[in-house]
Amino acid sequence: MRLRELSIIQYQNISTDHHMRRLWISIDAFKKQLKYLASNNFVFLSMDEAIKYMEREKRINKARPISLTFDNGYQDFYKQVWPLLSDYHIPCTVLISPEKVGKRTNIGEKEAHYLTWDNLREMANNNITIGAYEDYTWNINDMPEDMVQRHIIDYKKMMEDRLGVEILYFGVKEGVPNNKIRDLLISNGYKAFLTECPTNRGPDLYSIGRIQVDDNDFNIFMTKISRTYLFFKDRKSWKYIREYSLDKVAHKLSETFDRMRGVKVT
Repeated sequence: MRLRELSIIQYQNISTDHHMRRLWISIDAFKKQLKYLASNNFVFLSMDEAIKYMEREKRINKARPISLTFDNGYQDFYKQVWPLLSDYHIPCTVLISPEKVGKRTNIGEKEAHYLTWDNLREMANNNITIGAYEDYTWNINDMPEDMVQRHIIDYKKMMEDRLGVEILYFGVKEGVPNNKIRDLLISNGYKAFLTECPTNRGPDLYSIGRIQVDDNDFNIFMTKISRTYLFFKDRKSWKYIREYSLDKVAHKLSETFDRMRGVKVT
Protein backbone atom coordinates (compact mmCIF):
# COMPACT_ATOMS: atom_id res chain seq x y z
CA MET A 1 0.00 0.00 0.00
CA ARG A 2 1.41 3.40 -1.04
CA LEU A 3 0.22 5.46 1.94
CA ARG A 4 3.70 6.83 2.60
CA GLU A 5 3.99 8.15 -0.95
CA LEU A 6 0.92 10.36 -0.64
CA SER A 7 0.56 13.59 1.36
CA ILE A 8 -2.93 13.90 2.89
CA ILE A 9 -3.18 17.35 4.42
CA GLN A 10 -5.37 18.18 7.43
CA TYR A 11 -6.58 21.76 7.75
CA GLN A 12 -8.79 22.94 10.62
CA ASN A 13 -9.93 26.23 9.12
CA ILE A 14 -8.78 29.03 6.86
CA SER A 15 -9.87 32.47 8.03
CA THR A 16 -9.54 36.16 7.23
CA ASP A 17 -9.61 36.79 11.00
CA HIS A 18 -6.03 36.45 12.30
CA HIS A 19 -7.16 36.36 15.95
CA MET A 20 -9.47 33.35 15.86
CA ARG A 21 -7.27 30.51 17.16
CA ARG A 22 -3.87 28.89 16.81
CA LEU A 23 -5.00 26.00 14.58
CA TRP A 24 -6.44 28.35 11.95
CA ILE A 25 -4.23 29.83 9.27
CA SER A 26 -4.74 33.03 7.34
CA ILE A 27 -6.29 33.13 3.91
CA ASP A 28 -3.13 34.79 2.57
CA ALA A 29 -0.94 31.94 3.84
CA PHE A 30 -3.33 29.40 2.31
CA LYS A 31 -3.27 31.19 -1.06
CA LYS A 32 0.52 31.04 -1.06
CA GLN A 33 0.46 27.32 -0.22
CA LEU A 34 -2.10 26.59 -2.92
CA LYS A 35 -0.23 28.57 -5.54
CA TYR A 36 2.97 26.69 -4.76
CA LEU A 37 1.33 23.26 -4.97
CA ALA A 38 -0.46 24.11 -8.21
CA SER A 39 2.78 25.34 -9.80
CA ASN A 40 5.21 22.65 -8.65
CA ASN A 41 4.30 19.27 -10.03
CA PHE A 42 1.74 18.24 -7.41
CA VAL A 43 -1.40 16.46 -8.58
CA PHE A 44 -4.49 16.90 -6.42
CA LEU A 45 -6.54 13.80 -5.71
CA SER A 46 -10.05 13.44 -4.38
CA MET A 47 -10.30 11.04 -1.46
CA ASP A 48 -11.71 8.35 -3.77
CA GLU A 49 -8.72 8.81 -6.08
CA ALA A 50 -6.34 8.82 -3.10
CA ILE A 51 -7.71 5.47 -1.93
CA LYS A 52 -7.27 4.01 -5.42
CA TYR A 53 -3.72 5.33 -5.52
CA MET A 54 -2.94 3.80 -2.12
CA GLU A 55 -4.31 0.46 -3.28
CA ARG A 56 -2.27 0.69 -6.51
CA GLU A 57 -5.37 0.96 -8.66
CA LYS A 58 -4.37 4.42 -9.90
CA ARG A 59 -1.03 5.57 -11.31
CA ILE A 60 0.53 9.00 -11.01
CA ASN A 61 3.30 9.64 -13.51
CA LYS A 62 6.14 12.06 -12.72
CA ALA A 63 4.16 14.07 -10.15
CA ARG A 64 3.64 14.23 -6.39
CA PRO A 65 0.16 13.12 -5.26
CA ILE A 66 -1.57 15.18 -2.58
CA SER A 67 -5.09 15.27 -1.12
CA LEU A 68 -6.60 18.10 0.96
CA THR A 69 -9.00 17.63 3.88
CA PHE A 70 -10.75 20.23 6.04
CA ASP A 71 -12.14 19.41 9.50
CA ASN A 72 -15.16 20.82 11.35
CA GLY A 73 -16.93 22.43 8.38
CA TYR A 74 -16.99 26.15 9.08
CA GLN A 75 -18.60 28.78 6.88
CA ASP A 76 -15.14 30.21 6.17
CA PHE A 77 -14.55 27.19 3.96
CA TYR A 78 -17.62 27.92 1.84
CA LYS A 79 -16.93 31.67 1.59
CA GLN A 80 -13.12 31.78 1.37
CA VAL A 81 -11.66 28.41 0.47
CA TRP A 82 -14.04 26.74 -1.95
CA PRO A 83 -13.87 29.60 -4.50
CA LEU A 84 -10.06 29.29 -4.54
CA LEU A 85 -10.21 25.53 -4.97
CA SER A 86 -12.73 25.95 -7.77
CA ASP A 87 -10.41 28.37 -9.59
CA TYR A 88 -7.69 25.70 -9.57
CA HIS A 89 -10.15 22.81 -10.17
CA ILE A 90 -8.93 21.16 -6.96
CA PRO A 91 -11.01 18.44 -5.26
CA CYS A 92 -10.98 18.05 -1.48
CA THR A 93 -12.74 16.44 1.47
CA VAL A 94 -14.78 18.28 4.12
CA LEU A 95 -15.46 16.47 7.40
CA ILE A 96 -18.31 17.66 9.62
CA SER A 97 -20.55 16.39 12.38
CA PRO A 98 -24.21 16.39 11.27
CA GLU A 99 -25.16 17.67 14.74
CA LYS A 100 -23.23 20.89 14.09
CA VAL A 101 -24.60 21.63 10.63
CA GLY A 102 -26.23 25.06 10.53
CA LYS A 103 -25.19 25.93 14.08
CA ARG A 104 -22.63 28.32 15.55
CA THR A 105 -19.96 28.22 18.23
CA ASN A 106 -17.77 30.66 20.11
CA ILE A 107 -14.04 30.61 19.44
CA GLY A 108 -12.59 32.82 22.16
CA GLU A 109 -14.48 36.08 21.84
CA LYS A 110 -15.47 35.41 18.24
CA GLU A 111 -18.47 33.58 16.83
CA ALA A 112 -17.94 30.95 14.14
CA HIS A 113 -20.73 29.52 11.97
CA TYR A 114 -20.88 25.98 10.61
CA LEU A 115 -21.87 25.02 7.08
CA THR A 116 -25.57 24.53 6.35
CA TRP A 117 -27.18 21.52 4.69
CA ASP A 118 -27.71 23.65 1.58
CA ASN A 119 -23.98 24.50 1.54
CA LEU A 120 -23.05 20.84 1.87
CA ARG A 121 -25.47 19.69 -0.83
CA GLU A 122 -24.12 22.31 -3.24
CA MET A 123 -20.52 21.32 -2.56
CA ALA A 124 -21.26 17.59 -2.75
CA ASN A 125 -22.51 18.18 -6.28
CA ASN A 126 -19.39 20.15 -7.21
CA ASN A 127 -16.19 18.20 -6.65
CA ILE A 128 -16.21 18.20 -2.82
CA THR A 129 -16.29 14.93 -0.87
CA ILE A 130 -18.30 15.12 2.38
CA GLY A 131 -17.40 12.88 5.31
CA ALA A 132 -18.54 12.42 8.92
CA TYR A 133 -16.50 13.88 11.78
CA GLU A 134 -16.25 13.03 15.46
CA ASP A 135 -17.88 15.70 17.66
CA TYR A 136 -15.39 15.75 20.49
CA THR A 137 -11.63 15.96 20.98
CA TRP A 138 -11.40 12.54 22.65
CA ASN A 139 -9.39 9.64 21.34
CA ILE A 140 -12.07 7.50 19.69
CA ASN A 141 -11.01 4.44 21.71
CA ASP A 142 -11.81 6.31 24.95
CA MET A 143 -15.38 7.14 23.93
CA PRO A 144 -18.32 5.24 25.49
CA GLU A 145 -19.58 2.44 23.24
CA ASP A 146 -22.99 4.03 22.67
CA MET A 147 -21.31 7.27 21.57
CA VAL A 148 -19.08 5.39 19.13
CA GLN A 149 -22.15 3.62 17.69
CA ARG A 150 -23.96 6.95 17.30
CA HIS A 151 -21.02 8.57 15.52
CA ILE A 152 -20.32 5.74 13.13
CA ILE A 153 -23.82 4.42 12.38
CA ASP A 154 -26.27 7.27 13.06
CA TYR A 155 -24.13 10.05 11.61
CA LYS A 156 -23.71 8.18 8.35
CA LYS A 157 -27.46 7.67 7.96
CA MET A 158 -28.28 11.28 8.95
CA MET A 159 -25.88 12.69 6.40
CA GLU A 160 -26.84 10.33 3.60
CA ASP A 161 -30.55 11.08 4.15
CA ARG A 162 -29.99 14.85 4.09
CA LEU A 163 -27.40 15.03 1.31
CA GLY A 164 -28.39 12.18 -1.00
CA VAL A 165 -24.78 11.02 -1.32
CA GLU A 166 -22.93 8.06 0.16
CA ILE A 167 -20.76 8.88 3.19
CA LEU A 168 -17.61 6.79 2.88
CA TYR A 169 -15.10 8.55 5.14
CA PHE A 170 -14.96 9.13 8.87
CA GLY A 171 -12.55 11.58 10.49
CA VAL A 172 -11.26 12.38 13.96
CA LYS A 173 -8.72 14.78 15.41
CA GLU A 174 -6.74 11.95 17.00
CA GLY A 175 -6.78 8.23 17.70
CA VAL A 176 -6.60 5.00 15.69
CA PRO A 177 -9.61 2.66 16.03
CA ASN A 178 -9.21 -0.59 17.90
CA ASN A 179 -10.26 -3.82 16.17
CA LYS A 180 -13.87 -3.61 17.38
CA ILE A 181 -14.34 -0.05 16.10
CA ARG A 182 -12.52 -0.91 12.89
CA ASP A 183 -14.94 -3.80 12.27
CA LEU A 184 -17.85 -1.43 12.93
CA LEU A 185 -16.51 1.05 10.36
CA ILE A 186 -16.05 -1.67 7.75
CA SER A 187 -19.45 -3.28 8.35
CA ASN A 188 -21.12 0.11 7.88
CA GLY A 189 -19.46 0.74 4.54
CA TYR A 190 -16.74 3.25 5.37
CA LYS A 191 -13.80 3.12 2.97
CA ALA A 192 -11.28 4.81 5.26
CA PHE A 193 -10.67 6.34 8.68
CA LEU A 194 -8.84 9.69 8.71
CA THR A 195 -6.88 10.71 11.78
CA GLU A 196 -3.72 12.72 12.48
CA CYS A 197 -0.15 11.51 12.22
CA PRO A 198 1.76 9.89 13.76
CA THR A 199 -0.18 6.64 13.85
CA ASN A 200 2.91 4.61 14.82
CA ARG A 201 1.95 1.83 12.43
CA GLY A 202 2.25 0.68 8.85
CA PRO A 203 0.04 1.83 5.98
CA ASP A 204 -3.63 1.11 6.65
CA LEU A 205 -6.83 2.61 5.22
CA TYR A 206 -8.36 2.60 8.72
CA SER A 207 -5.54 4.58 10.28
CA ILE A 208 -4.65 7.23 7.70
CA GLY A 209 -2.40 9.72 9.44
CA ARG A 210 -2.99 13.14 7.94
CA ILE A 211 -0.39 15.92 8.05
CA GLN A 212 -1.80 18.84 10.01
CA VAL A 213 -1.07 22.27 8.54
CA ASP A 214 -1.79 24.85 11.21
CA ASP A 215 0.87 27.48 10.69
CA ASN A 216 1.28 30.56 8.51
CA ASP A 217 5.03 29.93 8.22
CA PHE A 218 5.70 28.88 4.63
CA ASN A 219 9.00 27.18 5.51
CA ILE A 220 7.17 24.87 7.93
CA PHE A 221 4.62 24.12 5.23
CA MET A 222 7.43 23.21 2.83
CA THR A 223 8.87 20.87 5.44
CA LYS A 224 5.51 19.15 5.95
CA ILE A 225 5.00 18.43 2.25
CA SER A 226 8.55 17.13 1.78
CA ARG A 227 9.39 13.52 1.01
CA THR A 228 11.48 13.35 4.20
CA TYR A 229 8.47 14.29 6.32
CA LEU A 230 6.40 11.66 4.55
CA PHE A 231 9.05 9.05 5.31
CA PHE A 232 9.06 9.75 9.06
CA LYS A 233 5.49 10.88 9.76
CA ASP A 234 3.92 7.60 10.95
CA ARG A 235 7.00 5.83 12.23
CA LYS A 236 7.65 5.19 15.91
CA SER A 237 10.75 7.36 15.71
CA TRP A 238 8.43 10.33 15.38
CA LYS A 239 7.76 10.28 19.13
CA TYR A 240 11.43 11.12 19.75
CA ILE A 241 11.17 14.10 17.42
CA ARG A 242 8.26 15.35 19.54
CA GLU A 243 9.84 14.30 22.85
CA TYR A 244 12.97 16.36 22.20
CA SER A 245 10.96 19.19 20.59
CA LEU A 246 12.91 18.94 17.34
CA ASP A 247 9.83 20.12 15.45
CA LYS A 248 9.70 23.26 17.62
CA VAL A 249 13.41 23.85 17.04
CA ALA A 250 12.80 23.67 13.30
CA HIS A 251 9.94 26.14 13.69
CA LYS A 252 12.11 28.62 15.61
CA LEU A 253 14.88 28.32 13.03
CA SER A 254 12.36 28.99 10.29
CA GLU A 255 11.04 32.08 12.08
CA THR A 256 14.60 33.34 12.55
CA PHE A 257 15.34 32.76 8.85
CA ASP A 258 12.22 34.71 7.90
CA ARG A 259 13.16 37.63 10.14
CA MET A 260 16.63 37.75 8.59
CA ARG A 261 14.99 38.02 5.17
CA GLY A 262 12.63 40.73 6.43
CA VAL A 263 9.56 38.49 6.20
CA LYS A 264 6.86 39.29 8.76
CA VAL A 265 6.33 36.35 11.16
CA THR A 266 2.67 35.87 12.18
